Amino acid sequence: MSGVILALLDRPAAAPNVLAAARRAAQLMGATRINVLAIRTPPIDMVTATEGFLSFPDDAEARAAETARIAELQAAFHDWASRPEATSQAAEWVELEGWTDQLVDEWGERSDLIVLQRPATKGGEPERRAVHAALFDTGRPVLVVPEEASPAGLGQRVAVAWRNDTRTTQAVLAALHWLGGAAEIHVMAGAKRWETPPALPPIFAEHSVAATLHVLPMSGQRAFGEALLARAHELDADLLVLGAFAHPMLFGPILGGVTKHMLAYADLPVLMRY
Repeated sequence: MSGVILALLDRPAAAPNVLAAARRAAQLMGATRINVLAIRTPPIDMVTATEGFLSFPDDAEARAAETARIAELQAAFHDWASRPEATSQAAEWVELEGWTDQLVDEWGERSDLIVLQRPATKGGEPERRAVHAALFDTGRPVLVVPEEASPAGLGQRVAVAWRNDTRTTQAVLAALHWLGGAAEIHVMAGAKRWETPPALPPIFAEHSVAATLHVLPMSGQRAFGEALLARAHELDADLLVLGAFAHPMLFGPILGGVTKHMLAYADLPVLMRY
């Protein structure tokens, strides 16, 4: 099987895990190419709003900072690409300057999977645009990788956050294409106490995948995203799969509660599909 993975690098500290996750996903998918994209942010795109005023960066200072950041990312790429296990996939370093969302959309649409870092708590506008473009514009599954956890064993113990809708189905189908060899697959479905407990979704049997169902109580006392993460850790999962949700708004989608929680707090890799 052939396939192309887009690994999007942004913060140097997160780059090693993004690259490691991209390689692991390529092994599981049988992908033959990994495009590693680093986007140089134009100074005008670094404008920030503080206390009602726009703050414009010094052009020379901003470009020097961007040059240093890109150099760190490229060093991480060369270190990763030079390792002995980097023999089965072609890897290409791509460095471009421009609007983040446009470039992620362009390169993401030509890929089978996008791998990127989990956004920082106080990340900048380019990082937010990258995540939104990957999730909502490309039509591709997106693997979100946290900075604090190694993805080396990704795909052995998989937790699926099940919701009976198209986005979750698409996320599961994307995962099943390359997670058939997982040692364990756990399906987590929420139910309110007055509802009939759900059954294991037929999509798993139809794809000859053995899975275990876990029913999680839903209540207003605790964010469901928090409950999903807690159970995923109890199951020792190394990957969480879920559909990405957003509310349509005039100036772009607003993230749904569980999706927003995962992008803010997930400390294991999360595979999402909108």
